[in-house]
Amino acid sequence: MARLALSLALIVSSLLLGAPSHALAAPPSAPLLACSNSEGPGIPAPLGPPSGIPGFHAQWYGQSGYPTLCPGARSTATVAYYNSGSLGWVSGKLGEVAYLGTWDSEPGQDRPSPLGGDGTNGSPATGWPRYNRIAIQPAPYVGPGQVAWFQFTIQAPADPGFYRLYLRPLIEGATWMEDFGVFWLVTVLNPDGTRPPDPPAVYSPTGFSRVDVPTSAGTFSTSLIKERLSSVSVRTVTANTTDCFSACPAKPLAQYAAENGAYAAIHGSYFCPPDYAPCASQVNTYDYAVYNSNLGAWINARHLANPTNALITFNGSTPTAYRRVFSYARGPVTAGISNFPLVLQNGLPLDVSADIDANQAKRGTRGAIAVDGTYVYLAVIASATVPEIALVMRALGARDAMNLDGGGSVAMWIGGGYVVGPGRQLPNAILLLKP
Repeated sequence: MARLALSLALIVSSLLLGAPSHALAAPPSAPLLACSNSEGPGIPAPLGPPSGIPGFHAQWYGQSGYPTLCPGARSTATVAYYNSGSLGWVSGKLGEVAYLGTWDSEPGQDRPSPLGGDGTNGSPATGWPRYNRIAIQPAPYVGPGQVAWFQFTIQAPADPGFYRLYLRPLIEGATWMEDFGVFWLVTVLNPDGTRPPDPPAVYSPTGFSRVDVPTSAGTFSTSLIKERLSSVSVRTVTANTTDCFSACPAKPLAQYAAENGAYAAIHGSYFCPPDYAPCASQVNTYDYAVYNSNLGAWINARHLANPTNALITFNGSTPTAYRRVFSYARGPVTAGISNFPLVLQNGLPLDVSADIDANQAKRGTRGAIAVDGTYVYLAVIASATVPEIALVMRALGARDAMNLDGGGSVAMWIGGGYVVGPGRQLPNAILLLKP
């Protein structure tokens, strides 16, 4: 057994340090003009992994390098795990067979990945055992002290950018084994072979996360929903179906999500809440135009001429941000919401000192919607002024960002429950739907 483990370890080390192997070579892909694939150096195994730990256990034992790929190209990834437990892994036997599963923080535990899968649940068909099972143990039996080489195929998405695939070994039907934070960073080039813009200063995964974002004004705790525009449908909805001037309808954020089959949601524009004394005669009214995606019509269209408000619209997966809502030429949209102010435009913070009021200059809980060419961001930022929203969203990689309501109206909902709020009942909301 010791001789077998030693020989496997030597094979592992030689392969990871650059020896020729079909396991590390990327399969041929359709040629793309001026674009070529490459692979970084392998990451060698650690010295002296533990062994004989009672039960099922696995020690990360090295991996092939991170690939740089043209859109649509494929590569074969390899990761080695040393069986550091006292029990063997038996292929084909539930409760004893070892797999690699998708893991946090991207795409998330048991979630499909845009980098590979079995063709179900929105994953590409790259030969994985299932959309959330990346690979199965390569040998019928992997005993204690032996090394298993897991191989799987990755396919570059069509959109250039930086993608991560986190993985973790498990015994199917029994237990997840140790999490060593193993991931693949896949760089997808532009079709002409140039690199996409560098990733943002603060990394955040897709889906929901809580991120501490350092900026020049301090570090801000941020609840963030980030999704690829190509992977979701953005919808803006209202409780009222026509313009309303008093005692307007409102709903909990969760109700908006449930009624529309949404995966995620956030509160929308400023409005006049029922617990504010000055709002007694105009409860739940809002002086902002919101496109009701279900009706295909603007609610409060008169406010599209407002001289101060900002606007973010979506036409399918294409977002557009307007510092002044009157700049919008009323072209076709599938979603849209106005509020004030726009705080970030083309990656640069805006001087909004003349636009904001005294309350917006104080620190409090703030909501924001932001976009770039790839992602939509829904954020709740703790203890921030409205201008500081720009610093947070720029650090997260956004290009354009608009302030939303804050304080007691703040709510964020994802995957069946509130992660912030529920806050007040809302006259409008922003939703994300999965295709």
